[in-house]
Amino acid sequence: MMSSVFDFSTGELSVSTGIVLAPGRTTVSDLITAGWTTLDTRNGWETFSTDTMMIWRHSFAVSARFHEGKFVAIDCLWKDGSIRKQDWSATDEDLIREKKTLSKLILSEAQTTPVATSQGVDTFAFTWGTISVRADPRSMMVLLSIAYSVGI
Repeated sequence: MMSSVFDFSTGELSVSTGIVLAPGRTTVSDLITAGWTTLDTRNGWETFSTDTMMIWRHSFAVSARFHEGKFVAIDCLWKDGSIRKQDWSATDEDLIREKKTLSKLILSEAQTTPVATSQGVDTFAFTWGTISVRADPRSMMVLLSIAYSVGI
């Protein structure tokens, strides 16, 4: 399993393989060379993923998204939560509980509070972009999205 370190001051995710996921630093060829799986390519968007990465001492499946060749976002599917074990039997309450747990992890690690919160999404703002923690009842997932507003 790859380990990584996320820098809340810069928004960079440094992976133990030597890749740094960040606008202006990450290229499609970096991820292809590193063996990431191509998930999707359409309408100017390309997505690459790896199934096992440790971030903040927890396991995530991570995808890196590019728009017209520029690195713009990271999506992290939380694999340690109880919903992944429950699969489709998870309830909306289970999803909300998982979202709150993951939001508390971000709050603790980043030492900041969300700028917006709702039942389905909590959003944390930084100078480089946002981190959103989303509970998605349609896909029965809790997803953490890191979206960049700089260097795009």
